[in-house]
Amino acid sequence: MRITQLSLTNFKSFKQTQTIKFAPVTLLFGPNSVGKSTVLMALAYLQQILQKGQCNPQRLDVLGGKFVGGFKNLVHGRDLNKSIKLAVEFDKQKYIGQTYNEVMDLLAYELNFHHNSPSEFQTAKLEFEISWSKPLNTAYVSAYKVWLDGLFIAALNSDSGLKQPIIENLNYLHPLLIPENHDDWLEEQFDDGDKVHSALEAKSLELKGYEKQHWREVAKGADFIEDPEEWPDFTDYCFVSHLHKLLNDNRLISKQMDDTFIVKSCNAKYWHVPIGFEGHSGALPNTGKVLKTPIDLDDDPYTAMVHEVLSDIVVSPLDDLLIFLEKSLSIGPLRNIPDATFQANPYPKQSDWHNGIAAWDVLAQADVELLRKVDSWISSQEHLNLGYGIALKVEKQFAEFKKISTIDGHDKVEKQLESMIFEDTFQKETKFRFDEKNTHYEYALWDADNHIDVRPSDVGVGVSQLMPLVVAALSRDSGLVAVEQPELHVHPRIQVAIGDLLTQLENPASFLIETHSEHLILRILKRIRESSAKTLPAGLSNVSPGDISVVCFKSSEDGVRVNKLPVTEDGDFSERWPGGFFDERDEELF
Repeated sequence: MRITQLSLTNFKSFKQTQTIKFAPVTLLFGPNSVGKSTVLMALAYLQQILQKGQCNPQRLDVLGGKFVGGFKNLVHGRDLNKSIKLAVEFDKQKYIGQTYNEVMDLLAYELNFHHNSPSEFQTAKLEFEISWSKPLNTAYVSAYKVWLDGLFIAALNSDSGLKQPIIENLNYLHPLLIPENHDDWLEEQFDDGDKVHSALEAKSLELKGYEKQHWREVAKGADFIEDPEEWPDFTDYCFVSHLHKLLNDNRLISKQMDDTFIVKSCNAKYWHVPIGFEGHSGALPNTGKVLKTPIDLDDDPYTAMVHEVLSDIVVSPLDDLLIFLEKSLSIGPLRNIPDATFQANPYPKQSDWHNGIAAWDVLAQADVELLRKVDSWISSQEHLNLGYGIALKVEKQFAEFKKISTIDGHDKVEKQLESMIFEDTFQKETKFRFDEKNTHYEYALWDADNHIDVRPSDVGVGVSQLMPLVVAALSRDSGLVAVEQPELHVHPRIQVAIGDLLTQLENPASFLIETHSEHLILRILKRIRESSAKTLPAGLSNVSPGDISVVCFKSSEDGVRVNKLPVTEDGDFSERWPGGFFDERDEELF
């Protein structure tokens, strides 16, 4: 699963809606204090809302307890009359996702509910509007809207008193709520086939209070049947109408009806009765639970199925997003260095990644495979080449630390100690083998020049500052790894190599990097150019323009403006790079 887009409105320095497009590697560039870190803050704020219902937090947990001062300091201009809007789009990719489809799977055929589960969507857009409640003197989710597979499907809202959140609207004609045989059935119901079009054909539909959307229609043309009495019986054949009947008493209404909750489909209108639900923080459903509503139908299976459908529509996308955010981490600009008194936490917390300490917690209990990967990336000349590696002390085999590259691990060896002598410039080293699964060991950093084990506090600041990114990149298999200024205290040669660390891992995790480093972007552009020209060095994977999103931030009178710079196949930008980077370097040189 991967976030593909984030839109911010009235959040911190963002006034007008700005959209950040994500890629496997997303780089945020711009002057100091322009709002790059606000993107990371928005995701942390959203996680805290979904996780704890805190719309008015004083501190953000994911950012290591960073003080933000509540909703008043988060809304643009500190104007409590404004509402914050956060919209997240994501692609599930190979992730199946959460579902509440249980009773439907068992009884769908018996009750003639031939349909797909709404949770089978592939892409989703979730929009949250957070407002200030004057009666309760706190912030709350005033509106929550859902788009699945590119089409609007539901809108939920809450009053400022938080007394009764409601499902304000449902798109009963969304493809995920229409059975596969819907098109064939429609053709059988009308004598004049010209008046009926395929449900796969989209036309513009207007829903009062919302932007125009392309929805499926039941029929087309100005001469569409207006009299509800002439409509065919949808109940036994069409799930969308069956659901409509269960929730709204199957009332197809005429033009004279009140327009408050009406969807217009040519000249036909559907009535949606608002549905109250049990949630929290306003219009937010409870995550991880079947939606609770006052709906109580005569038949218990139907009641259960309706609640499962509603849950798959409005709760499952929330579950998927929250799981993704909980698997993500954020590394701040200043990483702590463990001292001699450091004791690793066997249960690393998400919040401890912000100061970098969680990386050392992970290393302390890492398996040999991860330790070898870290050693390769920090010691190899083809990678970061920091001058340090990883060493192991293996219980009952040798009392001192040995460089991990001199240790071979295997599962099926009877003798645990085997010597292979080889010469190097300074000393003779012994290559050891041990059973990784049944042997206790501990790690240390290895000084490659002096051939001794060292503590994190003994190495250069740049090395210790970079280690959290290395460990996060190599240990995460999902979520988003967000890092602020990974280049701090790091030599330009190493900044260049960070570009390979971000693009050369067989790892489904995505990266969100806030940076000022020209060197980092130049290396990635070089790899794109080499991939296109088929001159990529052996052992490296291709990098394409679609693998990277370069987003530039700029201040304006209307708040922060963002611009995604298109990258060409030959590793260049198709638009001029904004001031503050390459031009300044050229002026100094020439």
